[in-house]
Amino acid sequence: MCESNVYINRNGKEELVMERVDRIIPSLDNQIYMENVFGERKVVQARIKEMELVHHRIILDELLEQPAVREAEIWLEPQTDHGHFHAGEEVALKVLKGYNMKPDQHGVHQAKAVIAAEQGQRELEIHDHHGSPEINLGQEADGLIQVYVHEAGDKELYGKIALEIGHHHHHGLPALDIPLEIVPCGYSHARMGENYEIMVLKDGEPLPGAEVMATFAGTHHQDYPHRLVADGEGKARLFLSSRGNYLFRVREGNVISTFTLVKSF
Repeated sequence: MCESNVYINRNGKEELVMERVDRIIPSLDNQIYMENVFGERKVVQARIKEMELVHHRIILDELLEQPAVREAEIWLEPQTDHGHFHAGEEVALKVLKGYNMKPDQHGVHQAKAVIAAEQGQRELEIHDHHGSPEINLGQEADGLIQVYVHEAGDKELYGKIALEIGHHHHHGLPALDIPLEIVPCGYSHARMGENYEIMVLKDGEPLPGAEVMATFAGTHHQDYPHRLVADGEGKARLFLSSRGNYLFRVREGNVISTFTLVKSF
């Protein structure tokens, strides 16, 4: 046997978290990713306290979140439940404003939207869809494209997304004309249980030491659960431990910029 049961110290009591765990990965942001022999996966906010491998036991200490300082950001999400759009399918995007992938009641104001594809860049209309802002690309879009929105103000807010329309698009994604930007390092299908690397650019140049925050759809955390620091090349890597889409966020000066990673799994 090479698996162990994982327990957590919670409110002074030891509780079973997962049985027969055969893969456990701690992260620098105090999260523990676990998989067991039944294919179940779970992430908890904790640190490893003790490992009794002879007795097949791993003990965790629960870590509670600190109150978050929330600065509004904008981001884009696809109006689809799967990780890509089929060729000929209507492509629509939600334009959201809030924090940590949790929209608030304040909509975007005087924002502009731009699409970037092999044919170049052009502006898009943001229209009202049942009381919420939306971008509709229709049924003609194809290939690997990027869309971003920009809301001007005391804080300059940018939100970008990469979309696969059709299948088998694996070429890289170029940087766009955004003052502060998060760019995927190469393009491939992002899957749970894999690493994903991004680069932070300021005025088109790598930004070493940038703090990158990341979250995922459906998170129960009040604040961003992942905090990364870009290396000397402006790059940061995140292990994708949850299903659904991810959101990366970076701030420099009065500019806040996000990138939505659309995942298939």
